[in-house]
Amino acid sequence: MEHRVLKSVAVKVRDLDRALFRRVFGLKWEPFNGIMRAFTVAGSAGAMWGAIAFFAFILSGLEPLNIAVPWGAVAGSWIVAEGTKHLFNRSRPFLWDTEVAPLIKTPSSSSFPSGHSATAAAGALTLSVLYPPLAPAFLVAGVLVALSRVYLGVHYPFDVFAGALIGVLVAALLLVLL
Repeated sequence: MEHRVLKSVAVKVRDLDRALFRRVFGLKWEPFNGIMRAFTVAGSAGAMWGAIAFFAFILSGLEPLNIAVPWGAVAGSWIVAEGTKHLFNRSRPFLWDTEVAPLIKTPSSSSFPSGHSATAAAGALTLSVLYPPLAPAFLVAGVLVALSRVYLGVHYPFDVFAGALIGVLVAALLLVLL
């Protein structure tokens, strides 16, 4: 009985995730396509967050924590997200539905969780704590990196949510420890 209930819940969650994917992926506006591609490329392996942290480190007087915290959080969240992919091995949306034509080169790794979203959340959170006046810009950039993954057709929304959760947890843990 319990097994059937869990399976039923899992199917409903999967169906909701797929429905949300279709809605977001279906919202195409040509001028926005390039912006989303740019945020996905910039967010690869946390590159954007590492670069921002480096320049902020230089401009803020070479304070070691100003580079160590964001780089550590981004690297840690990427490692956790990439390691978690091997546990779930979820197919990407374009493999599940062959009518989905991604707007970028398709990744070969598992879909769940999103590494881009993990590093975006970690980078945006740590940089926002270190540089509060810039927090709104970091938040917008983080959301765009995460949203770009669904918009471009390479992740489901729950992949992005799980990745962001990983990034927030890793960043929060690092910030609390320091």
